[in-house]
Amino acid sequence: MIRAIGLGQVRNIEGFWGNYLAQLSERGILSQWDQIVATSRLENFYRAARGEFGTYEGLRFNDSDLYKWLEGAVYIQKLRPNATVAKVIETAIRAIIEAQAPDGYLNTYVQVNYPDWKWRNLCNMHEMYCFGHLFEAAVALQENFGDARLIEVSRKAVACITAIYGPGKKVGFCGHPEIEIALYRLTEVTGELQFAELADWMIDVRGQRPSPFEAEIADPTSETLFRAANALSMKSGKYDGAYAQDDKPIREQTQIVGHSVRAAYLYAAAAMSASRRQDVGLMGSLTTIWENLTEKRMYITGGIGSTGDNEGFSDDYDLPNLNAYAETCAGIALAMWGRRMFEGSGSAEYLDVLERVTLNGVLSGVSLDTTLYYYDNPLESRNNHEREPWFLCACCPPNVARFVGSIVQYAIWESDDTIFLGMPIAGEFELSNGLVLKIETKYPLDGRVSITFSGKPTQKKLAIRIPDWSDEINVDFPNATEGAEYENGFMVFNHKWSAVTNLKLDLEMTVKLHRSHQLVLDNAGRLSVSYGPSIYCAEDWKVESAPQLCVIDLGEEVRPSQKTGLDGSLLLQASILRDKATHTEALYEDFADADTVASTINLIPYRLWNGKGKSYMQVWLRHN
Repeated sequence: MIRAIGLGQVRNIEGFWGNYLAQLSERGILSQWDQIVATSRLENFYRAARGEFGTYEGLRFNDSDLYKWLEGAVYIQKLRPNATVAKVIETAIRAIIEAQAPDGYLNTYVQVNYPDWKWRNLCNMHEMYCFGHLFEAAVALQENFGDARLIEVSRKAVACITAIYGPGKKVGFCGHPEIEIALYRLTEVTGELQFAELADWMIDVRGQRPSPFEAEIADPTSETLFRAANALSMKSGKYDGAYAQDDKPIREQTQIVGHSVRAAYLYAAAAMSASRRQDVGLMGSLTTIWENLTEKRMYITGGIGSTGDNEGFSDDYDLPNLNAYAETCAGIALAMWGRRMFEGSGSAEYLDVLERVTLNGVLSGVSLDTTLYYYDNPLESRNNHEREPWFLCACCPPNVARFVGSIVQYAIWESDDTIFLGMPIAGEFELSNGLVLKIETKYPLDGRVSITFSGKPTQKKLAIRIPDWSDEINVDFPNATEGAEYENGFMVFNHKWSAVTNLKLDLEMTVKLHRSHQLVLDNAGRLSVSYGPSIYCAEDWKVESAPQLCVIDLGEEVRPSQKTGLDGSLLLQASILRDKATHTEALYEDFADADTVASTINLIPYRLWNGKGKSYMQVWLRHN
């Protein structure tokens, strides 16, 4: 069994990820808290506790933002203690406890504004979705601080659910999957199988007919309250269910469809279920869906969900750049799914995608000081896209906090006989049997990695992922007693690790040019550029020098420059050709070959664009 290391095993995290954690501790978490207070997300819990009626403010699923914030704040507080953060964490916990009803129910939107609507519309109300994020916050508190108060809240909430739903009872699950992941995590921390078994059941009954959502959508009151939401689940006037991955059972699905965040959350949970139950058939179906996504429906940044119409998927190869949706939360959900697929299979191919979306499709969604965010992450901009401190639907900011706060769990794993290194994170980590791992690196800014062990000598395998972007890996391991073996995309060393053991890697980073499938129409005649794990883009702030107006000259190589980006990343330089300005006043004129001017442009990591405000940006560039 492959297990991610816990935050309690982290002595310190430095370098690239340490900078993000420091910024979150000092700025990001507290700026999010200010928004939670200012937008009445916290006050709604007090209103529910006071028994108010009709005073709820905000969207129906806003409770989840407080829960996600709390989970992220716990992680950041564990790694970077901050007295102010500790105080507001306590405020949040008490507000949650006080708002819970005696029967275990907790959803402030329903309690305050629609008390007769409890469990009436699982398709659209997000009650179980909110519960899921509550459960994950509870697990975070228990695992990292031994605080079981919200575990008890969670037990009461699950009892409220199972009084109605479950095997032999009413069929019901959430229109927005997430609770399934949380139930597995509750079992992990409490050892109580009832939670995982409920999640297994929810996964198994989803997609069957009749769906519980059909009657909910047909309810006349639902039609009035959720007209727009209901339309997303319909096709040709009938309930379809693909929007919420309820069109057919997962074991019969072959394509990824519907809402991208819902899909990836559901499949992450299904991968946990398949591993728990050793369900080869379920894992096989997930593999098929994964292949459809990564081979036909994923952006080169790892972004998923090409259209805002359903915040999700359309057709194979439909990957527009200017209007790309690629929601930040969807990128996080994909990383979560990739993690669980790896843990269930041991294959590094899932970590290749996890790394790609983390460093490109997720980190593009947050500013370096962690106070500004993107909801969607287009691959082209025409001076019309800028990060914001918060959103009406604010799922992304706290999701970024909880993901970055737990990043070590997407990078380092252990099994009974193996240590897995998926992404090198600078820091020091306590492993099992008293072994301590120290990693020194500037990754992903460069590929040099020093790995040192100390503590009790331990015989174990060290499996280092071979990145799909590196064509050559140089290893300096003077104490090796035998050569490396290669298994499932890993370079594996079997050694007795001790205080005198040091291994150095150089994961070669080179400039690479990429083209896309010919059916991705937006990318015809275009290329994209990467350096190591980072996807690059061109950016400028004046329309006259916008990258949309230039052509990459392939007569010269795209090359590293002497300049660095805002986070210390190496910038690249490309030779370009631009049409010479004619200064004509005509909007249109007869065609004639234009004179071109040779010049150069700098390319920056995609995650850094918009660092200086609105701009003209492009990932896929024209070439000659």
